[in-house]
Amino acid sequence: MSYFRHNKCLSLITSIILLICLLACYPQAVTANSLSLMETEVEGLPLATGVQYSAYNIEGVDYQQAVKVLTIDPGDQFTLFETALSSSGLAAGREKPTAMAARLSGEERVAVAATNGDFYSTRLPYLPIGMQISNGELLISPQGFPALGLTKDKQAFIAVPVMDAYVSVKRAIPGPKGESINQTFTYPLSRINRERGSDMLVLYTSAFAASTATNDYGTEVILKDIELPLEAGNTYRGIVATKIKNKGDNLIPRDGVILSGHGKAQEFLDAINPGDKVELVLKFTDPRWHEVEQAIGGRDILLVDGKVALPADTKDTLITSRHPRTAIGLKPDGRLEIVVVDGRQPGYSDGMTLFELAAFMQKRGIVTALNLDGGGSSVLAARNVGEYGLSLLSRPAGGQERNVTNALVVFTTAPQGELTYLYILPGAIKLYQGSRVQFDLRAHENYYNPAPLPDIVTWQQKGNLGDFVAPGVFKAKKPGKGEIIAAVGDKKANSQVTVVDKIHRLVISPDIVLLRPGSEQQFTVTAYDAEGDEIIVDNALYQWTMNEGLGLLDEENGVLQVKGEPRNAWLKVRLGDQEAVAKINPELTIVLEGQPLTGQELSLVVRHDGVPLEGVTIRQIQPAATIGEVTASALNVRSGPGTEHKVMALLPRGQKVTVVEKLANNWLRIQLPGGQEGYVAAEYVLVQAGSRVLGQTDSQGRVKFTATLAGNYSFEAVKEGYLSGRLEQVFSSR
Repeated sequence: MSYFRHNKCLSLITSIILLICLLACYPQAVTANSLSLMETEVEGLPLATGVQYSAYNIEGVDYQQAVKVLTIDPGDQFTLFETALSSSGLAAGREKPTAMAARLSGEERVAVAATNGDFYSTRLPYLPIGMQISNGELLISPQGFPALGLTKDKQAFIAVPVMDAYVSVKRAIPGPKGESINQTFTYPLSRINRERGSDMLVLYTSAFAASTATNDYGTEVILKDIELPLEAGNTYRGIVATKIKNKGDNLIPRDGVILSGHGKAQEFLDAINPGDKVELVLKFTDPRWHEVEQAIGGRDILLVDGKVALPADTKDTLITSRHPRTAIGLKPDGRLEIVVVDGRQPGYSDGMTLFELAAFMQKRGIVTALNLDGGGSSVLAARNVGEYGLSLLSRPAGGQERNVTNALVVFTTAPQGELTYLYILPGAIKLYQGSRVQFDLRAHENYYNPAPLPDIVTWQQKGNLGDFVAPGVFKAKKPGKGEIIAAVGDKKANSQVTVVDKIHRLVISPDIVLLRPGSEQQFTVTAYDAEGDEIIVDNALYQWTMNEGLGLLDEENGVLQVKGEPRNAWLKVRLGDQEAVAKINPELTIVLEGQPLTGQELSLVVRHDGVPLEGVTIRQIQPAATIGEVTASALNVRSGPGTEHKVMALLPRGQKVTVVEKLANNWLRIQLPGGQEGYVAAEYVLVQAGSRVLGQTDSQGRVKFTATLAGNYSFEAVKEGYLSGRLEQVFSSR
């Protein structure tokens, strides 16, 4: 997402504040590096009348954390907070949160933001671990995990829901005098839209899937005339339409439900017949859940009454290790906050432990918090200014948004208003002298919905740093600081501009690449100043050089067309006194340090252009098989693994054989030079392992190796982006 300024209500905070010891009383959250710097990217950016977005970067001595926060006022008249479900239902499929939001949007309500929801099974059926209620409909029952509930009057709470539901049926039974007596039989309802277990009575609705996915060891009863959807706290009455015994996976009617029973629950259903009237009572032990309109489950309660609720002595690595995270919390004023932490991306964001996440939320004034699904599922999307669709604000750990079972979506129902706020993208920029930038002007109306721009926009600058060469297109001419101003009538927006004539660092990407003859490769160049901020540079200002005969380079677009089959080639780009180099088809070299004598430990060293390389995988290629060398003056080869077996051959000292198998009784099954197999005592054979990975090179480019047998060896060095290196070596006896 882009960040910018407008002239009325948005004040971007760009200063760095000190965040000292987030949670001093919790050892898992505090290390020697507990002193962290938190930089505010953007704070309080309005996405709708009841929705704001903030973003922060936290930096410790050995970690970085990128945090995104969505603040929601569920009491706002135009804001809807809903739990969403995959279009294929609870069990059968998954869907991206942004896709759920787009599918549920319409003319009268527009998605503002979306994030992932509950933990879920990663195999069929893809069921969330906790309860879900969407627009009052009870989609799936709880099973001991906590959940967040939002009531009809927009009050939120976090608790562990416990279902106390049952099924009853009235049947006429014969009395002592032969008369008919009505009696009510009940059976507890074990689950709703979950897998059926032993002696369980489970209720299935069409929200589960097309069918029940049960086995044949039970009875299923189809109920009609049920007033759907099912809601917590209500009683429902229906009529038995069909009873199906010993056949599972029955189709769920969209206008009815299925009761599925096994064991004792099956006995209860077997006594029911078509036409019987059945009553469903869907209650919870805590009546607050009867008023809930939206509910989503989670795994861990992070905060209760403003205090950390996690077990301080936990050994659970899902709690104590840093991962991408998503959590939701409640503030004392009734607002909700969704916190998404990016992770598993060294150099950008490492993630948070749950203790660190709880401390961050505690610092924001959140009093109760619930941990939602994390890892590769963690995502936050919202609409950019001037755009109706959602864009990813976070960076998912897997590189893209993941399909999940359920999600949280925030909508606005605000009507179209009048143009009120102007925004310039980018809101702040650094330019290299002689470069151009196209500023993008966007607008919001008074409800923060996108607003169309009029045809007449006035562009101005302060600081006399350059000229507008077209509407909104600015060319920098001299170093300094200034301001770009766009105006529509009396409404204005500005962008801070810094022009520089020197850079601190150039980065070319990719900087190591394997290319084949005739292939094309796009190279991008990024310039930075001493503070680490990016400097915008026109491509035409870069100076390019490369190996003679490497190929053709489109300097304006940075596209190289490769000719021939280069090795150890290079492509250089320069600006001022800074240069960046891309290595093209760099070839590894592998050498031996030490005497090639058997029994001596020595080093295999990998280099490129004379520089040792760390992290190179070295494999022993030859000998390909496990080889043994006889150490006894004469060794019997027997037909079986033991001295009681017949002698087949006699091997002299120094004879080499292929070791086929090492047996538990310390005998070896070997293959003789002629191909015949036999058995020898392992204590009289020196064994050299066959082809194998020796390991990865250390910071000096070394891997240790010891040859136990004399003979020919070959090694291969492999590292992504490099041509592999090979070494052929003969080891001799001492």
